[in-house]
Amino acid sequence: MAASLALLWWFLGMVVHWGSVVLALRDRAQQPARHGAADFSIVAPLAGAADASPDYVDALAALSRAGAEVLICVASADDGAVAPLKARWPEAPLLVGSADTFNPKMNNVRKGLEAASREVVALCDAGIALTLEDLRAAAAGLSSEVGLVLALKAATQPANVAAEMERAYLNGHQARFLLLADRIGMAVASGGVTLIAHDTLQRIGNWQGFNRWIADDYSVVRSVRELGMTTTLGNRLLDLPLGRRDWSTVWRRQVRWARTRLRLPVWPVVALEPLVGAAVTGLAGALGLAGLGVGEGMVCLFLVVHLAAWLVAEKIFVNGRGLSFDGWAMLAALAREALAPVLMIQALAGRTIDWRGADLGDRWRSAGVDAARRLGNGG
Repeated sequence: MAASLALLWWFLGMVVHWGSVVLALRDRAQQPARHGAADFSIVAPLAGAADASPDYVDALAALSRAGAEVLICVASADDGAVAPLKARWPEAPLLVGSADTFNPKMNNVRKGLEAASREVVALCDAGIALTLEDLRAAAAGLSSEVGLVLALKAATQPANVAAEMERAYLNGHQARFLLLADRIGMAVASGGVTLIAHDTLQRIGNWQGFNRWIADDYSVVRSVRELGMTTTLGNRLLDLPLGRRDWSTVWRRQVRWARTRLRLPVWPVVALEPLVGAAVTGLAGALGLAGLGVGEGMVCLFLVVHLAAWLVAEKIFVNGRGLSFDGWAMLAALAREALAPVLMIQALAGRTIDWRGADLGDRWRSAGVDAARRLGNGG
């Protein structure tokens, strides 16, 4: 009985994995682009020199020259992003100042959202090599029924092992599961570029619609859906050049995301992720075969075939989204799967949600934020 349950566990894990690939590769019907550059306000928060990468600054400058309203936000005039930004784009439009809420990111972003004046407002994560065509394609999904479109970022150009790991997390895991969830009708929230019509932004209380829950992306999705509108992921993944990354930064970011999602209503799905990953399902399958009396050699062969099938599925997804999945990406994917249980254990073991040196979780608790109360007991 135990062996049969273990094999069933393995089988269900493979069904989830391959099923996620099939569904995540499905594109939504694409509407024709109807917005020009002058229709966009781009809110671009920066914090630290690394955010003002040359590729990102050049992308924002190009959008500004094309006619978009670019609003670059920093918390203070001496922020480390200011010098490299001004060195590469001297006339960059800069908004300086910080609000006073539990969320340091939204404290920086608030002034940009309030200043945005164009028909479509795009809140952009730092580092994305955003183009006008990216914006036009994503904004085409906005309508009287669709109140928000989220364009996910896809990692490219990794320059060291840590960056390879970040690429594995962003492309082969997060993008796949987020697209899967979106395609089966779940409300999806994540970083990238969030596009929302200006009038919809005002209906959710402008920046306040981003600040009702501990995660701003989840907050805005919930806020828009409470208007009776839907939210979707765009078909196009946006280019995020990685360059070199620091491993401790990559790992802390994954722990932060996991801890944040574990404090949202989607936590049961998040907690189950490692249980359907390659490491746990492979172990379950191996134990199941061993329990049936299969020899060690066949069990080892099973594990090789299991991992190969897992990688083939991920390669199909990543390549299907127009991204690279080379030998280094395969090794990083295996390392990511091996670390999945460790990541979840660490996420469950602490309450600190580190965002650039600030404990977002502590600030959230100290602010006395009661999500049910702030949502009018709407759940």
